[in-house]
Amino acid sequence: MNYSLQLKEELIAAPPHAACCRAAYLRGLFINAAQTKTGKVVLRLSALCARRECARVYRQIYKKTALVDGGTMLFSSDALLSDLTGTPHFTCPACADAFLRGAMISAGTVTDPEKAYHLEFRVAEAEGRDWLLFALSNHDWEAKCRPIKEGFGIYFKKNAVIEDILSVLGANNALFALMNAKITRDIRSEENRLTNCDTQNIRKSVKASGRVLAAIAALRDSARFDVLPKELRETAELRESNPDAALLALAKLHNPPLTKSGLNHRLQKIIAFAEAEGYVSQ
Repeated sequence: MNYSLQLKEELIAAPPHAACCRAAYLRGLFINAAQTKTGKVVLRLSALCARRECARVYRQIYKKTALVDGGTMLFSSDALLSDLTGTPHFTCPACADAFLRGAMISAGTVTDPEKAYHLEFRVAEAEGRDWLLFALSNHDWEAKCRPIKEGFGIYFKKNAVIEDILSVLGANNALFALMNAKITRDIRSEENRLTNCDTQNIRKSVKASGRVLAAIAALRDSARFDVLPKELRETAELRESNPDAALLALAKLHNPPLTKSGLNHRLQKIIAFAEAEGYVSQ
């Protein structure tokens, strides 16, 4: 089961109990419901768990059974149609969250946090969009809205906001999974950063080593190697003997051992000497 479906199942497992919150929850579940020409309510849902929850709530409140044909549900109830008419009434502070819980089950989706951070509600009508934005504004969650083929997409891409939403909706398992995925992604990003940094350092070291070896070879070919000061000849000979050695390892081979910065200073002197003699280009 994917992450989004697991979230829906978790939300379904803990429906609201207060009568006012159940009414708000119903409005969220039926946010994309439409009225047929014969006065019935039709609702299309792709998630099986969402269809089962809508059927359960309908049966519990109106004592009727929904007709289901694949992803399409049909409800024959004047009372339901009346309850779905007009603006939702959020009687208590928890009503708006109950509404969001229902909307998440029927119209929401969350991308697997191991891949990306994206929570979105998809609503068919501008009226439903406005209800959602109002409910979200109670927590100062500023959503982005985009037109989609089916209507409107109301979405968030910041993991901190998505964490807040899951926490308020009571989806603790989904919240912990998101937090764990974030920690894993951060660790991987840091590992990649360090690897890239090491790679760059290796490339720089190889390039620098190549310049030194080229300068030493040029000085030998021109019989100017022996003109180098004694300490520079020592360093040059050690570099020739250990072309792949790191600076710190090469510094320790000197007698007495050099510091890394001291060795680098000598190597730069060798290159500068060869450049001054005109044997290598600057």
